[in-house]
Amino acid sequence: MASLQPRRVRGHTYWYIVESRRINGKPRPVPIAYLGKADDLLARLTRADALQIRSRSHGAVAALWALASELDLAGTIDRHLQEAGRRLRPGMGNGRRPPVQNDGLSVGQSLTIAAVGRACHATSKRGFAEWAATTTLAELAGVKDVGRLTSQHFWDQMDQVPVESIAAMEQEIVGRVLERFALPVDTLLFDATNFFTFIASTNARATLPARGHNKQKRDDLRQVGVALLCSRHGGIPLWHQTYGGQVADSKSFAEALPAFRQRLVELGRQVESLTLVYDKGNVSRENQERVDASNLHYVTGVTAASQAELVREANPQLAGVVLANGKTVQAHRTTRKIWGVERTAIVLLSEQLRQGQMHGVLQHVACAERWLSSLKETLRRGKQKRDRARIQRDIETRLHGRQRLTDVLHVELTGNDPHLHLSYRFDQKAFDTLAAESLGRIVLITDQAAWSTAEIIDAYHGQSGIEAVFAHLKDPMHLALRPQFHWTDQKLHVHVFTCVLGYLLARALFLRATQARAPYASMEKLLDALAEVRRVAVARPSPTGKGRAKVTTQLETDNPILTPLLPLLGVNG
Repeated sequence: MASLQPRRVRGHTYWYIVESRRINGKPRPVPIAYLGKADDLLARLTRADALQIRSRSHGAVAALWALASELDLAGTIDRHLQEAGRRLRPGMGNGRRPPVQNDGLSVGQSLTIAAVGRACHATSKRGFAEWAATTTLAELAGVKDVGRLTSQHFWDQMDQVPVESIAAMEQEIVGRVLERFALPVDTLLFDATNFFTFIASTNARATLPARGHNKQKRDDLRQVGVALLCSRHGGIPLWHQTYGGQVADSKSFAEALPAFRQRLVELGRQVESLTLVYDKGNVSRENQERVDASNLHYVTGVTAASQAELVREANPQLAGVVLANGKTVQAHRTTRKIWGVERTAIVLLSEQLRQGQMHGVLQHVACAERWLSSLKETLRRGKQKRDRARIQRDIETRLHGRQRLTDVLHVELTGNDPHLHLSYRFDQKAFDTLAAESLGRIVLITDQAAWSTAEIIDAYHGQSGIEAVFAHLKDPMHLALRPQFHWTDQKLHVHVFTCVLGYLLARALFLRATQARAPYASMEKLLDALAEVRRVAVARPSPTGKGRAKVTTQLETDNPILTPLLPLLGVNG
């Protein structure tokens, strides 16, 4: 049992907490805590700030920073910048010394900080410091004053990155990830999308942003295109390219193919053993000829409309095929000469797609019928000032190109100017035939004749993996690539690079957690759970009230599932 005991030293009384313990078989008082003089003890007991506690989000930034350090992201970027002759001190020769630092950070460190922040909380550079202050990121990165991580700091650091160096940086980092995680690279997923920006039309400094068909329905804004190549296993981005917003998908694919093929060679992969999966938006006769000449195997889709005869032949022969996930789909496999080459072709019936297309056709019919009803009433009242030929052209323009409208909606304009009559009807029988024989059909082509039908379909379904990557990059909370507030092409290239690095880190972290059987269905759920892990710093004044306070840290989490995984993910107190 502990007790208070005084001790006299040179006329002064000091108080200790002691315990009675047996030493050599005899009871002895053993001090376990020094309390000081009586006045010191009183001041300690009555002082309101005797204990100071600070708690900040730690788990997510710590796990990502640990992984970035393991992969040497900052060192890799800085080495390539030194080779490019950027930010070197005078007389440094071949650049073996560290690069000049800005606010205590090298360019590689700043971009790594930006990538980690992008994965955790997609904020603007202007709002970065405010968010970072709620986490331990600055402390992990060795930043003494988090307030110095301003937008100007990041812009200055980004200025030092030559666009032509980005590919080499990415290739080295990707190679290290593949080696560290022993990921198989046999099937590759390619896709491209665009991201709108808020860059003014009058800004001539940036040529990449341009108006085009925006996939987020923001045709009023200039946009930037991004193409990605990912591994099917693990979803790791192997290559990316930023291109002009006015470039169509098929053209971007033609420009990307030789670039990412070269990346695969640089990563030490045998091109002849790889299979490339891409969707029909990237397919044209010319592009397919390029793939045929590349020595890459392929699985892709072509439009059902372009293979109408094949679809008609396949319909009565559709049979059940069991996929890897246990689901059964209806499909027919054959061999067909397409674009001058004998190819394995599969006609697949997707019931989900069929239902969606049926709904889409009916929506277009309803919209067209509302417009036709208004036009019919205008003609009945004799208020139409256009002549018959002009009205007929307007009807054809309205219906042409809409989803199968002319197949199911019959319109007839009769009479002579100015006495015109409009009639229309929905053909239910034609709609039922369309639904039964045409809608929901997907046509796949491949040169992997040795694969089973299920393997080919599963490979094409893997395309949803890269579509999910773009969904992640459009997530407003994590990894959001847009909106972009950079006004030059060089800044846009570096911004996209840091976002892809952030996704790479998050994906690799999720892969490591999955290998440890962490029960999280997505990267976002894992990052959100990690963000709830806080690090608590406790400052205790010295017993005498003099000198520095003693600071200790510990993790604060009430997640029993995540806690055992924290050391594996690099999260320590």
